[in-house]
Amino acid sequence: MRLNSLFRYLKPPRGFCLTKAGKIFFSFLTCLIVISLATGNNLLYLMLAAMLAFMIVSGIESEMNLRHLELDRVMPPEIHAGIPARIGYLVRNKRNSSSRLVLRDQGRLKIPAVGRGETRLMQTEISFPTRGRKTLGDIVISTTYPYGLFEKSITFPASAELVVFPRPVAFSLPRATGTQDAGGGKSHDAISHVRPYTPGDPLSSVVWKKQHLGLVTRVLEGGAGMNGLVVIQPGHDVETKLSCAAYVIAELHRAGRPFGLVLGDYYSGIALSREHKNAILTRLALTGAIRRPSLETVPDDAHLIHI
Repeated sequence: MRLNSLFRYLKPPRGFCLTKAGKIFFSFLTCLIVISLATGNNLLYLMLAAMLAFMIVSGIESEMNLRHLELDRVMPPEIHAGIPARIGYLVRNKRNSSSRLVLRDQGRLKIPAVGRGETRLMQTEISFPTRGRKTLGDIVISTTYPYGLFEKSITFPASAELVVFPRPVAFSLPRATGTQDAGGGKSHDAISHVRPYTPGDPLSSVVWKKQHLGLVTRVLEGGAGMNGLVVIQPGHDVETKLSCAAYVIAELHRAGRPFGLVLGDYYSGIALSREHKNAILTRLALTGAIRRPSLETVPDDAHLIHI
């Protein structure tokens, strides 16, 4: 632990590497130093002093270009395997102007000039081939400003863990059935109760109630069509089953229908909010083997969709 702290303390605050132009410049500078010491020519000493001053000015300007930079990574609300998602970066500099910046995270992204006190949003696409937990590393911003002799960089600690949801695969929804496959669906939606509004609830279910002095969400029960409880049965093609379940959950949420999931011994309950949807998709993303579902805690009037 102490060694790690010591290494962090001794680590240079900036990354540094020579560009092609910088290598040529320093090669010429080295030759000039040797010749100046060998000959003692005052003109060569004057040229050497000018080149050293040029190098110092370049270092100061590049440092001012990176100093006071601030960076935030903006993640999309959902990332599905195999589907490109847009990730954003908020770059700002409260004290100086910055130019010729390059951001390296999930790729290489050139940043236009950032004025003093300006915040610039940059976006790029990110994609993961498989579902599950993924780790994002630190973000590096580098610059060759002003003369291109060397590349100086600053690292922003931004390590984060995210969950990549299964890729949705279209699934033909059967007519909903009861827990004993005996029907029980209603021909129209009925309002079970109302609850306080939660961000992410479908707008079709949100109403204004004067007696509550605010927004509330209608919770529906029964109904024909796509409302129901997704039950995943064991099978060989696990990825296809999880992808179909992700598609059904997304469609139920988009249609404003209450939904839930039964996966082995896991029962999510039936709700309608975005938080409920993300919790189910997270469960699907982290699932390994699929076991036989347990329907003991499922309500008798639940509408089941078997996958």
